[in-house]
Amino acid sequence: MVMVMPVKFKVSVIQNEKSLRVTIPKELASHLELKKGDSVIMWADNSHVIMEKERKPSGS
Repeated sequence: MVMVMPVKFKVSVIQNEKSLRVTIPKELASHLELKKGDSVIMWADNSHVIMEKERKPSGS
Protein backbone atom coordinates (compact mmCIF):
# COMPACT_ATOMS: atom_id res chain seq x y z
CA MET A 1 0.00 0.00 0.00
CA VAL A 2 1.38 3.37 -0.98
CA MET A 3 0.48 6.23 1.38
CA VAL A 4 1.41 9.84 1.06
CA MET A 5 2.25 10.98 4.57
CA PRO A 6 1.07 12.58 6.73
CA VAL A 7 -2.39 11.04 6.76
CA LYS A 8 -4.79 11.82 9.62
CA PHE A 9 -7.39 9.48 11.11
CA LYS A 10 -9.95 10.27 13.79
CA VAL A 11 -10.27 7.48 16.37
CA SER A 12 -12.11 7.25 19.69
CA VAL A 13 -10.44 6.84 23.07
CA ILE A 14 -11.86 3.85 24.95
CA GLN A 15 -11.71 3.12 28.69
CA ASN A 16 -10.37 -0.37 29.40
CA GLU A 17 -10.26 -1.15 33.13
CA LYS A 18 -7.60 1.26 34.46
CA SER A 19 -6.15 2.43 31.15
CA LEU A 20 -7.21 4.22 28.00
CA ARG A 21 -6.95 2.64 24.57
CA VAL A 22 -7.01 3.73 20.94
CA THR A 23 -7.19 1.47 17.90
CA ILE A 24 -4.60 1.78 15.14
CA PRO A 25 -6.43 2.10 11.81
CA LYS A 26 -5.68 -0.85 9.53
CA GLU A 27 -4.28 1.50 6.87
CA LEU A 28 -1.61 2.73 9.32
CA ALA A 29 -0.93 -0.77 10.65
CA SER A 30 -0.45 -1.99 7.09
CA HIS A 31 1.80 0.96 6.19
CA LEU A 32 3.99 0.28 9.27
CA GLU A 33 3.83 -3.48 8.59
CA LEU A 34 2.51 -4.07 12.12
CA LYS A 35 1.47 -7.57 13.07
CA LYS A 36 0.00 -9.08 16.23
CA GLY A 37 2.72 -9.29 18.86
CA ASP A 38 4.90 -6.50 17.41
CA SER A 39 6.15 -3.78 19.74
CA VAL A 40 5.87 -0.06 19.08
CA ILE A 41 7.71 2.87 20.59
CA MET A 42 5.49 5.83 21.54
CA TRP A 43 6.30 9.30 22.85
CA ALA A 44 4.64 12.68 23.17
CA ASP A 45 5.88 15.83 21.44
CA ASN A 46 3.79 18.66 22.87
CA SER A 47 0.24 17.82 21.70
CA HIS A 48 1.26 15.00 19.33
CA VAL A 49 1.68 11.31 20.03
CA ILE A 50 4.32 9.72 17.81
CA MET A 51 4.53 5.98 17.26
CA GLU A 52 7.01 3.86 15.35
CA LYS A 53 7.43 0.14 14.93
CA GLU A 54 10.26 -1.22 17.05
CA ARG A 55 12.90 -2.55 14.69
CA LYS A 56 14.68 -5.72 15.71
CA PRO A 57 18.48 -5.62 15.43
CA SER A 58 19.71 -7.18 12.20
CA GLY A 59 20.65 -10.81 12.64
CA SER A 60 17.84 -11.48 15.14
